[in-house]
Amino acid sequence: MQSLIRSRCLTSVFKGRVSPLLTRWINTASEVTPSHEDALHVKWGEHVSTYSYLWLRDNCCCPSCLHPSSKQKLHSSADIPLDIKPVNVTLSKDEAEITWNKPLRHSSGDEHHVSRYSLDFLRRYQSSETLDQFRFSHLKPQTWSKDEYEVDWVSYKDYIKDDKALHTVVQRLYNKGLVFMKDIPLKDESVTEVAERIGPIQETFYGRDFDVKNVAKAINVAYTSLYLGFHMDLMYLDSPPAVQLLHSLKNSVTGGSSIFVDSFRAVELLKEKYPEDYDILRTTPVTFHYVNNGHHMYYKRPTIVTDAPQSGSAWNMHVNYAPQFQGPIEGLSPSETRRFYGAFQKLADFIEDESLRFELTLRPGEAVLFANRRVLHGRTAFDPLSGDRHLKGTYLTIDSLQDKLRVLSERYGFSPSV
Repeated sequence: MQSLIRSRCLTSVFKGRVSPLLTRWINTASEVTPSHEDALHVKWGEHVSTYSYLWLRDNCCCPSCLHPSSKQKLHSSADIPLDIKPVNVTLSKDEAEITWNKPLRHSSGDEHHVSRYSLDFLRRYQSSETLDQFRFSHLKPQTWSKDEYEVDWVSYKDYIKDDKALHTVVQRLYNKGLVFMKDIPLKDESVTEVAERIGPIQETFYGRDFDVKNVAKAINVAYTSLYLGFHMDLMYLDSPPAVQLLHSLKNSVTGGSSIFVDSFRAVELLKEKYPEDYDILRTTPVTFHYVNNGHHMYYKRPTIVTDAPQSGSAWNMHVNYAPQFQGPIEGLSPSETRRFYGAFQKLADFIEDESLRFELTLRPGEAVLFANRRVLHGRTAFDPLSGDRHLKGTYLTIDSLQDKLRVLSERYGFSPSV
């Protein structure tokens, strides 16, 4: 059967010769060969890719298997017979065609279903490298210190009206994790308007947005005039926000500068100088909780995460650092506790190093967008009697950032230097 299928394939495509029309294509995919390994082999130049028969039948792109407008599958992976095989395979200049030996399980459909796969589709899945390119999983963030970060203001007007300016923002959120915007209208709803250019708001128990200003009997240290140390927001949630936005509506106080540190750079320094402590912070779960004001939020996660590839290798690292919202460490022996505290202190020393700390005072009409799972933020103390300070904030999910980055990078390309 294998030799017959291969013969049909080559005869139907080449007919004993190579036509000029097919020369360009043949240099890309020159041969499709069924095998005894329950797989199809496709030759791309010198490289051969293997595609499981089960995988191919499951990912048929015809209208009976993939809804034309929603692009959603119309069957389950559980419907594919384990002994599915092709009875015929042909290759044309831009697609491969497979006729299958049996229908889907529990199906009264065609006994010999025909699937067609564009060469672009097969090329996309030919290797982990090509798939990474499609998903933009090959990207690498650019870490920075105080002297290496340069403010490049994004115009609100351009950002709202021009997708290329929006693309600049999402690229910079990935590359550097820190973006500054200017000339934003002094309205309460402006911060959510800016956020929703990227994606839907991540609503929390603080609401769709929140106010950062000095109030009596504050339920959060951010709502005081005290120094606010470096931290990330909402580490006690199952899915902490990926992006935080803060828009300055008023700022006439003495003090109250915004401060930022790239935690990825701090982790790089820790790993280079203290690799054992780096490993301790990767493997020791830390308690985060918020037990106040009618809420009991709780989650445990290690300080450094480097093995979370579910969204692709470009997103497999994040840091969980929020000393203000740490609860008592749970389940460690005294010796493990000592090792953790020693490692945590070393990381904290890098984070507090002045050479990593970027500081800027947000004036009314200015905003900052930053990666909440990467860039630590805080605030210097201010004199509440010297004037008014009022910032409006909101959050976005990682899904919104990834979605917009992939879509716009497919359209405009991606630059690691933005």
